[in-house]
Amino acid sequence: MSTYPSTTNPHYLLPSMLPHSETYFHLIFQEFVSRSASSSNPFVSFYFDPEAMVGYDDGAIRVFDMYSRSCSQIIRMHSAPVTCLCVSEDQLILSGSTSGSITISDPYSVQQVTTLRSSDGRGIRTLCLNPSSQLLFAGSAVGYTYCWDLRTRKQLWGKRVSPNVIYSVQHMRGDRSTLAVGGIDGILRFVNQNDGTIVSSCIMEDKLISSPSGSFQRRKGRRLPDNYLNIDIIPTSARPSITCLAVGMKKVVTTHNSSDIRLWKFT
Repeated sequence: MSTYPSTTNPHYLLPSMLPHSETYFHLIFQEFVSRSASSSNPFVSFYFDPEAMVGYDDGAIRVFDMYSRSCSQIIRMHSAPVTCLCVSEDQLILSGSTSGSITISDPYSVQQVTTLRSSDGRGIRTLCLNPSSQLLFAGSAVGYTYCWDLRTRKQLWGKRVSPNVIYSVQHMRGDRSTLAVGGIDGILRFVNQNDGTIVSSCIMEDKLISSPSGSFQRRKGRRLPDNYLNIDIIPTSARPSITCLAVGMKKVVTTHNSSDIRLWKFT
């Protein structure tokens, strides 16, 4: 596993289809927020060319045009703050909130399609939609991972996979088997998409293998035993909080509150 230092504390990984650069996106996003007439605070953003969707603590989503730099639409989604966003292939907006509900809305008709409810009163923190299976996954503030079938709008399972907040759930494009889960306890978990059972849990060793250029470090990863419960005895240096993750072929990229980016390689 490789560790790369970062000058900021990243909380999300942006899509690769940004029009110019991440810097451009951040500058435009900041300008959107400063130009917004709302006194509410932005909580989360999602980019879907050519629009940026921003969730606010007043429960609304504001849609900004990336090129005209203006707010084109305000969609009321929740009575509580919006905490996470994603967009389906048919342009439906899915958003989670601190109330524990997930609302699906059609931005063209400005109508709510449905509301999905979890048993977690402390809120949904992250969403991930698998377009190939039409399954929606969510991570909660108390360590639960949920799965809904969007075709039937029914919850298929809900499992507590972590004792603390889950900040990110992701899967590899087209994969219907495994879901990567990361959160405040810093353990990278892999969960079965079909039933929510934990397949494996990983951390990195404290021992440094090499640091050839000073810009990155190599460390050895370690899989924890099944049903491992003694998380508190693992040094936090081996498990800094995972704020976001992305999944590739036998690789996972994670960002951390320690302001570094880690590339996990699996064989």
